[in-house]
Amino acid sequence: MRFKIFLPLILFIFSACVHRPQQAVAIGQEPQASPPPAVVVDDSVEIQKWCAELHGRIQKKYKWPENPCLVTQWHIKGHSTEGRPLVYAEFGKEDLVNTTLVFSMVHGDEATPLFLGLRLAKWVQDNQDIFTSARVIIVPLVNPDGFFHEPQTRVNAHKVDLNRNFNTKDWSTRALQDWKGKFRSDPRRNPGEAPESEIETKFQIEMIEKFHPTKIISVHAPLNFLDYDGPNTLTLKDFPEEYVKRCLQLRSKIKAISSGFFPGSLGNYAGQERGIPTFTLELPTADFRRALLYWRRFKPGIRTVIEYRISDQVSRSSTTAGG
Repeated sequence: MRFKIFLPLILFIFSACVHRPQQAVAIGQEPQASPPPAVVVDDSVEIQKWCAELHGRIQKKYKWPENPCLVTQWHIKGHSTEGRPLVYAEFGKEDLVNTTLVFSMVHGDEATPLFLGLRLAKWVQDNQDIFTSARVIIVPLVNPDGFFHEPQTRVNAHKVDLNRNFNTKDWSTRALQDWKGKFRSDPRRNPGEAPESEIETKFQIEMIEKFHPTKIISVHAPLNFLDYDGPNTLTLKDFPEEYVKRCLQLRSKIKAISSGFFPGSLGNYAGQERGIPTFTLELPTADFRRALLYWRRFKPGIRTVIEYRISDQVSRSSTTAGG
């Protein structure tokens, strides 16, 4: 008789213990205190939620035809400060050395780069037959917390500019000094309290270390130019001469300029210090109504970068420079 009375209670407790760890962390949920409980999350389910939320957001704000759920190659690599998935798409065979890594919407209030990132992912997926000798990795939304914030913000949830937070050699001596002096502590350009302090910065670094890109494109707005950071005639002592020559040929081919770099920027970190040709595509405006126009205008140049091959030998040599 006692067994019959307590059996339902025992089964209820057992069921709660079994199923509780499988509950997914809600998108946008604040991080829990350390150490967090182990959570089992099905990537495919979380990606579907990410797609649906992103699709709903861009339909509401921009009414773009883009539907990220039509791309089938999404993967998750960690979560943002506020717990949103950090997502990338991967195309091409793993053994291909000719690898292009594309970052977009590093700043959450720059709408047009998001369109290019999403449209590029769908376009590469639909045209993989023309990219048989290229591997392409696309991160369409580096800063999801800034994008989903109301109003949208350039900085992340910690109010840090993710393009000033890389651990470059000049960060400790110049980043905070330049921010407080030259930029008068502009909150939109806050480099953070320490280099590489932000999850989203570490995410970009993990993408570089995981895929060993031979070229990087980072899409921004609205300065209207194409910037190049990477090996040049002043760094011949650091890189093989033929490698420098090939990098400069690509820069000339797409008419990129070298306008300088900032402490903690991606161009400084990847291009200057690690010798990976890094192109910052600054679209003419962040006006979401002109996004399709910019895609049509810049697609040929993006394709040129993707297809451009640097010989395997000099590519491997370049990755050892800068540490």
